[in-house]
Order: sequence, then structure tokens, then C-alpha cells
Amino acid sequence: MVMRIAGLPLPGPSDVVAGARALAGWTEEAVELAGGLPERASRLLDGADELVGRIAGLADRVDGLLSRVDGTLGRADEAVARVDIVLREVEGAVARTTTVLASAEKLVESASGVATHAETLVRTAGSVATDAATVVGAAQGITQQAGTIVDGAAAVARRADEVVGSAASTSDEAKVLLETWVPVSRRAAPIARTFVDQLSEEEVRAAIRLVDHLPQLTEHLEEDIMPILATLDRVGPDVHELLDVLKEVRQAILGIPGFAFFRRRGEEKIDDES
Repeated sequence: MVMRIAGLPLPGPSDVVAGARALAGWTEEAVELAGGLPERASRLLDGADELVGRIAGLADRVDGLLSRVDGTLGRADEAVARVDIVLREVEGAVARTTTVLASAEKLVESASGVATHAETLVRTAGSVATDAATVVGAAQGITQQAGTIVDGAAAVARRADEVVGSAASTSDEAKVLLETWVPVSRRAAPIARTFVDQLSEEEVRAAIRLVDHLPQLTEHLEEDIMPILATLDRVGPDVHELLDVLKEVRQAILGIPGFAFFRRRGEEKIDDES
């Protein structure tokens, strides 16, 4: 029972007795426990020795493990370094792969355009093939015509051979003529040059008129002069008529181009002879 003195709670006699009894029981237990302590301490020491041995073995094993861990860490560092190199290479490969992919996309786009062009080319090739078939048909016709032309050309070639033979003979004859007339031409060239230099336009016109009158003169000669000459001994009365005709003939002769030149040349020769 709890008692209060000056307002403070104090245990009662029953509480004191109960507490003493509890303390006496605890003291017995403590004595018993203290009596078993040396044996328990011995067992604990034995266990502690065994634990120390086990801890020493564990320490050795931990040292080995640490050594292995150190080696593993060294190899791990090397592996990490190699992994870094590989990562950098992979990054470069990824960058190149990205570039290649971009190029591949462009190639795909170009391939699409090429495919479109290819389709157009295929259609064009189809039309070209049709045109080619038409051309082949025309070529066959042309080949047949060419065969005919070749036959004609063969005939022409044979005729050309004949013409060449004739031309060769003609060339030989022309060569002979040239050999004959070239010296004559060379000698006559100065005379012809002098004749051309002294030939006037009036003389040319007179020669043309004379040529125009040649049919009439020929007719007069055959029908008038020649019969008169045949009967000259009997045509005394017709001398005047003959003189008139001769006068016309003289006028016509004077109209011949170059006649004046020849006349002067003849007069000069006559003067030289006299």
C-alpha cells in the first residue's frame, strides 16, 4: 500500500517486504549465475580461440581474395580502357553508319528516279523496237533494191571497162594528134597573135556580114559567074555585067576580117620584090 508523507508517495511496509523478498530471490539467482561464470568464461575463451583461428583463416582468405580482387580490378581497368576504345570506335562506326544511311536514303531516292527513267526508257525501247521492226522491213526492201542496183552496177562496170578501153585508145590517138599539132600551134601562135591584135571590131562585123551573104554569093558564083567564065569568049557584051558582079565580090572580100592585114602584107612583099 502506498503512503503519502508531505504529499510525497512512499512505499508501505508490505511493499518493502515484497521488495526485500524479490531482492533475495534475485540475489540467489545472481549467486548461481556467478558460480557458473568461470565455466562459461572458459567455454567462451575456447570459443574465442576457435573464432580467432577461424578469423585468421578468414583473414588469409580475405588477403588472397583481395589480391585476386586487385588483379581483377587491374584487368577490369584494362577491360574498361579497351571498352572505352571500343566505344569510341563504335561511336565513329555509328557516325559513319549514320552518314552511310543518309547516303543510302539519297541512293534510294536516286534509285526511285532511275526506276522512273528506266520505265520511260522501257516504253521508249518498246516504241524503238517497233520502229526498228519497220526499219528492218524497209531495209529488206532496200536490200532487194540494192541487189538490183548491184546487178546494174556490175553491168555499168562492164560497160565502164569497155569505155575505159575506148578511152585508152582515144587517149593514144589524142596523144598522136597533140604530138602532130603542138609544134604547128607553137609556130602559128605568133601569127595568130598578130592577126588578133590587128583585127578590129569593124572587120569582125564585116566578116559576119560576109558569112551571112555567103549563100547568096555562092548562088551568084554558080549561076552567074561560072557560066559566064565558061562562055567568056562569047560574052563580050556582058563584060560590064561581069565587072559589076566582080565589084560586089571585091566588096565582099574586102569585108573579110583581116583582109586589110593580108593586103598590106602583100603590098609590102611586092614593094620588097620590086
